[in-house]
Amino acid sequence: MRFRIDVEQILPISSLSIEIELADHRLHCIVGRNGTGKTTLAKAILNLALADIFIRTSSEGAIGASSLIRYCIENDEYLFTYDDATRAISTRTPIPAHIKTLIAVELPAPHGQRFTFFRALSEADRDIRRAVVLGQYVRPDELIEFLSKIYGDRRFDNLVQIEFSRGVCCCTVQDDRRYVREDYFSSGEYFLINLFRMISSGRPLVFIDEIDTSLDATAQARLAAQLRLLCTRHQSTVIFTSHSLALMQTLEPGELLYLERTPTGGSLTPMSFNAVKSILFGFKGWDRYILTEDEELKLFLEHVIRRYCPSAFFSYRIVKIGGGHQVTDLMRRNRQDQFFGPKEHVVSVLDGDQNRKDLPQDTYCIPIPNVEQALWESYREPGFEHAFQNGELLKAKALYKEFVRSGRLSSEEIFHLLCLRHDAALSQFAQTLTGFLCRPSSLDLIRKQPKPR
Repeated sequence: MRFRIDVEQILPISSLSIEIELADHRLHCIVGRNGTGKTTLAKAILNLALADIFIRTSSEGAIGASSLIRYCIENDEYLFTYDDATRAISTRTPIPAHIKTLIAVELPAPHGQRFTFFRALSEADRDIRRAVVLGQYVRPDELIEFLSKIYGDRRFDNLVQIEFSRGVCCCTVQDDRRYVREDYFSSGEYFLINLFRMISSGRPLVFIDEIDTSLDATAQARLAAQLRLLCTRHQSTVIFTSHSLALMQTLEPGELLYLERTPTGGSLTPMSFNAVKSILFGFKGWDRYILTEDEELKLFLEHVIRRYCPSAFFSYRIVKIGGGHQVTDLMRRNRQDQFFGPKEHVVSVLDGDQNRKDLPQDTYCIPIPNVEQALWESYREPGFEHAFQNGELLKAKALYKEFVRSGRLSSEEIFHLLCLRHDAALSQFAQTLTGFLCRPSSLDLIRKQPKPR
């Protein structure tokens, strides 16, 4: 099911469009600087079900005569425009009940449902107490496992769930029938219970603003993995906003979206963790590292990536280490200490003459012996167009240096020549680099790119 929303002139958003495929059942984390419109976007989505949300939660100047929200759900379109009589965003098209139930939105304090539910729990305390005494409750096993995986302990094993007239309430019950209602849990625990209910309700689209509020760093770091399981199990797509580096770092490629203002409105762009970290927090770093032997191989790999690979999604750095043994030794040490980063974010590329069966995992070799040797072999082919007097007497490294020193061929021109002569092998090798540097969806671009010349 395709869900699209267009927001126009609702401060601070001047123009923003988002389209989500709900059938994918994925996570989408929206990040951005304060004031870019993340909470306004949440309200705009909730407006489909609660048309007075802007009146209740926004200042009077947030909407005006040019404000509108357009929703496209499959082939149906619903347009909300400014009504001067009520000074609200409204529509003349009745919204079917089944459309309203497609979404669930949790706003931040003080407007979120978890904050307004406190009173209902307090008023129902007599009914809750009676249910505890009579044992009229159930054990919410899935919720208990969700909380236990996030917090890493079994403190919720005595959690029970009680139904009352206005919903359900969770309590921890002691042997002597004493109990603690969920609204007396820590704010993070209380939020996670409400978050679980929203996703497990079966709504195709769930939007949570400021999902990391009240969660400690450990809970933030474990949250995304558990949310993915819930999305799959309950066939829900979850969109949330966050400022948490601990949470962002656990997101998979394509799950992190950067919201920013532009001269023409707003843009929502898929972005890697290190790119977001650099923009929002000023931290420098790279998402991926390629370890290699020397400067010539480093420059050659950069040329191969530019020539054969689609635009890299992840920021990366090619680091020259030294000999092949030093490169593979550093790879092994990174797997233990992760000083470059997680082991899956670091690979090694060696010259082809280093190829052997006992290379460490994630170590690859280019399909030519090395740049200098491949040039030397090309020089000896009949009709080599760049031959010069006594060039055939030079060894491989000396020949390469002479080409560059004399200006007969630059390094880039030598790389171009070698790519023409070894196009098929280098194109196949480059697919490994594409898989390392690009999002999975970018792999299809390989088939669509024209063959390099």
